[in-house]
Amino acid sequence: MKQFPERLKNARKMNGLSLQDLSDILNGSLSKQALNRLETGEQSPDSDILSQLCQSLNVTLDYFFKDNAVILDQVEFRKLKKLPVKEQEKVKSSTIEYLERYLELESLLGLNESMPFEFRSFQINHPDEISLAAKHMRELLKIGSDPIYNCIELLEENNIKVYRVIADPSFSGLSTIISGRICVIVFNDHPDIPLVRKRFTVLHELCHLFTDLSSFDEKQAEKLCDAFAGTMLLPNEKIMEYFGGKRKTVFTRELQSIKKYHGISLTAIMYKARSMDLISDSYLKYFLIRYNQQLKSYEKYGYEGKEESDRFIQLLMRAVAQEIISSTKAAALNNQTLSDFRSQYLDVQPHA
Repeated sequence: MKQFPERLKNARKMNGLSLQDLSDILNGSLSKQALNRLETGEQSPDSDILSQLCQSLNVTLDYFFKDNAVILDQVEFRKLKKLPVKEQEKVKSSTIEYLERYLELESLLGLNESMPFEFRSFQINHPDEISLAAKHMRELLKIGSDPIYNCIELLEENNIKVYRVIADPSFSGLSTIISGRICVIVFNDHPDIPLVRKRFTVLHELCHLFTDLSSFDEKQAEKLCDAFAGTMLLPNEKIMEYFGGKRKTVFTRELQSIKKYHGISLTAIMYKARSMDLISDSYLKYFLIRYNQQLKSYEKYGYEGKEESDRFIQLLMRAVAQEIISSTKAAALNNQTLSDFRSQYLDVQPHA
């Protein structure tokens, strides 16, 4: 049980709990001191303790006996530093746990698909080059200038792992790479964050994975990743088509129409327009004041797309159907009890 102490600590952090919090959830059946002894390896758990921990930490028994197979390298945080340490640990630990299950499933299926690009392979030396990076990414993803209806599904289909967490809205997302070859994006799926903002965050993090921004300081790099996300959602030729040239006035109804079709926020459209000199600095400032006073509260509305992927579940069903894994193993990989997994996913098969 050499893995158990570290796995217990990770499970506790994944749930955002201190030792005392966990003891309280267990109604004092294990004291803070006893839990600490379990985490340091001074004490080994019996079957009753394991059962209590599984239930309290929402993990399967299988979780405690796996190796720590995932290490997040070169993590790019966006506003994560504003979160308390406990929340940071929760985001990172839950991401690791999900990736462990995902990568184990792919390994069992013999999948080792490569991404369409190498990590930070597109060198950016001048700000104007960021639109070229976005154009090249669209070519790699084979989407031309079409709207992106589901960013998560598109990236998952191209072997980029996307994981959603729910954290304080001050946190937007992060990106990282595993073993130098598996790119991962994490975004905050908090209900107070508009869907258009979540889409923007996912593509912002894609920029961190795809481009080499070492020539710029952190603030400049963040602005360039925003520009990349804006261009991914609304390509240059499309905004030129909508605006028709430089404007002195932009009507809200126009912006809402673009938003509805492309899934991009009103502010992102206007920043994009300014970057292409379609509006002036003074008009952008005027718009932002009006936006904060009148339009910001409506940003949740006006785009009805979805952001989800069923790839993990599809692979899980495939593995069960091909008898590569048992339904018991599948339930563990999906962090469910066997009965819940069977009732949710498995058809009742006719007797032979």
